[in-house]
Amino acid sequence: MRIMFVGDINLGEYYTSFGHGPGSYLEHSDVFENVRAVFNQADFLVGNLEAPLTTRNFDRTEPESVVLRGNPKHAATLRNAGFRILQVANNHTVQHGAEGFQETLDALSNSSIAAVGINQQEPQVINIDEETVGFLAASDVPDNTDKAQSSYQRLDSEFVERAIKAVTEVDHLFVLLHWGLESQTSCMAYQRELIRTLSESGVRGVIGSHPHLFYEVWVENRTVAAPSLGNFVFDLCWDKRLLQSGILDLTFDKAGIHNVCIWPVELTNDGCCPLITSASIPVGKSVRLYDLGEDMKGEQFRKLGYFFSNFYRGEVGLKAKFIARKLLGPVAKRLRETTHE
Repeated sequence: MRIMFVGDINLGEYYTSFGHGPGSYLEHSDVFENVRAVFNQADFLVGNLEAPLTTRNFDRTEPESVVLRGNPKHAATLRNAGFRILQVANNHTVQHGAEGFQETLDALSNSSIAAVGINQQEPQVINIDEETVGFLAASDVPDNTDKAQSSYQRLDSEFVERAIKAVTEVDHLFVLLHWGLESQTSCMAYQRELIRTLSESGVRGVIGSHPHLFYEVWVENRTVAAPSLGNFVFDLCWDKRLLQSGILDLTFDKAGIHNVCIWPVELTNDGCCPLITSASIPVGKSVRLYDLGEDMKGEQFRKLGYFFSNFYRGEVGLKAKFIARKLLGPVAKRLRETTHE
């Protein structure tokens, strides 16, 4: 059995890329064109769907309505690429409301893709060659629009207990976690501790997302640990580290994992297109593909630089409205506070 895992997938557009991000690129081209030859070698693919696929409550003149919003029709694009499991337990899937979240689930289901990470969801199981592969997912990063985290599964002790119990219910269990900090360039202590706990219980793999960086991958006992697979289709283009990624490629059977390797990937075309940059690299005990440095200091300045250098590309009106509110919002707030004093 051969399964490939990738990181964050955004088929919409971030503020800095309105009009020239993945959502626009998909209208005329295939974002997966350069990785299909590798994808086709897998039984199926698994990833983290970081942006909802919805047209609900859409206002094309409002930046907050446009941002990180994919089109439901592109669920078929994901299925045609080979995705059968997509994580929806993350801090953006409810960004456009409960209706948008539900439409996302419906779009995936209609394309025969299992959404993993719905609140209190049982393991999603796929049968391959008379073996069962189960998937559970959770997030410890609440969305501002769903602070109660009622739509997607919370990463807590109850979830961990369910995951440990589920190990005995399938031949192979993978746990997908949206966790950590976006500014963190290496795996955190609590993440390593949980990976160790899940490894001791027999979980086949712990696959993470959220930091938008591709962390070290290692094998702990008989468990593959990949705390963050970075971005895979995502228009966060102001720092090269956000465009460095990979495809985690696993071959295994009931006896265990036989091969773990990574296909190095660079995101091209404004973050829209993953491009394989070399032959696959065996993981062995551990592999650190990229030097991520000690921190992400200066990120806001790099982001602003990218925004203004690309301001006249794409949807200028949306960008202007966004930056005006971003810059003038604090001033207006202070004026309101002063008036009420």
